Amino acid sequence: MGKSTDSHEVSVLINSCDKYADVWPVFFALFWKYWPDCPYQVYLGTNTRTWSDKRVRIFQVGPDMNWADTTIKMVEVIPSPYVLWFLEDFLIWEKVDTPTIESLFAEMKRLDANYLRLRNWPPTFGPVQGHPEIVQISPGAPYRCALEIAFWRREVLLDLLVPGETPWDMEKKGSLRSNKWPGFYSTRSNLFKRSNGLERGKWIKDNLPGLKREKICIPPGHAIMSPREHLFYFLRSRIYSFLISRKRLVLALKKRMRTVVM
Repeated sequence: MGKSTDSHEVSVLINSCDKYADVWPVFFALFWKYWPDCPYQVYLGTNTRTWSDKRVRIFQVGPDMNWADTTIKMVEVIPSPYVLWFLEDFLIWEKVDTPTIESLFAEMKRLDANYLRLRNWPPTFGPVQGHPEIVQISPGAPYRCALEIAFWRREVLLDLLVPGETPWDMEKKGSLRSNKWPGFYSTRSNLFKRSNGLERGKWIKDNLPGLKREKICIPPGHAIMSPREHLFYFLRSRIYSFLISRKRLVLALKKRMRTVVM
């Protein structure tokens, strides 16, 4: 498939660092299998290491200082006005519908949006008239700029990144900072079926059956969670999901009540 007419406007950024280089073979094996017709130029952000793939361009930004400073350097050299953002351990498990992705990017431009998350997680509410597949993420919503697979307006992403912060800071503090920016949206459905590959530097055991089916071996470099670690991860995930869903539901109900009163 040739590059789309909008391909020059979007760059895919795989946000990574050298200490996760052992994850790249797993990530790209699944990425290219399930998105072989990706219409955008793919960039891999690293410190000093490289990756041999003619479909991927490398940003080497120097020694790793911290997540935010390293990410800022990567985003600064992105040549396009929009970024489609990934982490290196986002493992894709089903074929990506490229025409739908491109159509949603066109919708994003029509909305003059700054952020369009392509997975409805954390779940959000707020229909957008004339755009049935898109919902608004209101100012004040928790995890408004969640680091999910998402289209970002590059200048807004740079504005929200603060030197010295962690990804968790970005999702919490950055979401508060994002309240000054309008135009944050999410899709109603998950356009990418994906899982997190690692948690706290260890492979999540839930991925092992899928990787076995794909005949992908986990390279040496990061350990696999122990049963105890996996149990704690499972419990944390469920509690986190419950709390976020509850908070968003409360916010949606409050917003609806204000609308009725007005």
